Amino acid sequence: MKLNKKQALFPPLVFNVFKPARITSYDVVRHFKRHLPQGFGKIGHFGTLDPFASGVLMIGICGAARLNDFIHDFLPKTYLAVGKLGIETPTGDYTSEIIQRDESLYLNREIASFSREFIEEKLREKFIGDYWQAPHKFSAAKHMGRNLHEWAREGIEVKKEPVLRKVYKIEVVKYAFPYLSIRVEVSSGTYVRTLFTDMCNYLGTLGSLISLVRESVGPVTYKTALKMKDWPQDKTLPIISRGMKIEDVLPFTKLKLDEKQTLTFKNGGFLRPADLNVLQESSLSQNYFWMLDESEKLLGLGEKTFPTELKPKINFHSEVEVPSSSDHDPQ
Repeated sequence: MKLNKKQALFPPLVFNVFKPARITSYDVVRHFKRHLPQGFGKIGHFGTLDPFASGVLMIGICGAARLNDFIHDFLPKTYLAVGKLGIETPTGDYTSEIIQRDESLYLNREIASFSREFIEEKLREKFIGDYWQAPHKFSAAKHMGRNLHEWAREGIEVKKEPVLRKVYKIEVVKYAFPYLSIRVEVSSGTYVRTLFTDMCNYLGTLGSLISLVRESVGPVTYKTALKMKDWPQDKTLPIISRGMKIEDVLPFTKLKLDEKQTLTFKNGGFLRPADLNVLQESSLSQNYFWMLDESEKLLGLGEKTFPTELKPKINFHSEVEVPSSSDHDPQ
């Protein structure tokens, strides 16, 4: 079966991949791009992980990557950050040299005497809720089309305005002076390196990370992530069965359309909620809905418009059924 290399044969899928430390997010995407079976369409990831960090990296194929903004807007991220008090590095992690030490930390043992519970209470009081944060100078945030870390490594520090982020949960997992382990649940776009530094500053000292693990993105957790030994190697179909349906990742209500409604949606037409009995049983406060045909094949994402209409927000156009292993051409 000869295929156009960009032709999507499969439904929009998300691979939950565990990215090891010391490789880039693009290294992972490149591996999948080279080893997935033909017919995966376009590919992309949902949120970069720094090379020194490990954990959940979600990779979308067959149009799923078009939901990138929705993943960021609707799904919080959980990280386990382990850092050392009393040191500061330019990058906020162990990948660069120590440029400052808090010598008083070992002379005045007050911070060393803090209990885990005391630190947790203080950090929750200060950081839970709205959190204004400027992108770290050693980050992938953009300035004039280039990453901030590229400017920084050339000796040019670009100041970006603080952006409102959210901190939902803080748990001090362990405190063994001078090492502090913290689990945080935050909104997308939060730089945990900067958050950890800010937390240490609030406690009265310096701080820098020695490890960072992204444990989850919404319902997608590291416990079910594909380790390197499970990554695709030979362009065979079984890896496709390890993909998650995009409609199971984002928590939007699913609406099943009849034949006429399906045709209307595919053609970009508007649908009236009054015509969708399932919608009447759903929360009308929702703005987005997964649209499925009668066979429960995903058609796309519908958006509720003022006052009583649904319009296609994202339309998936693949009409080709998944081939069996016997008629699939891996070349």
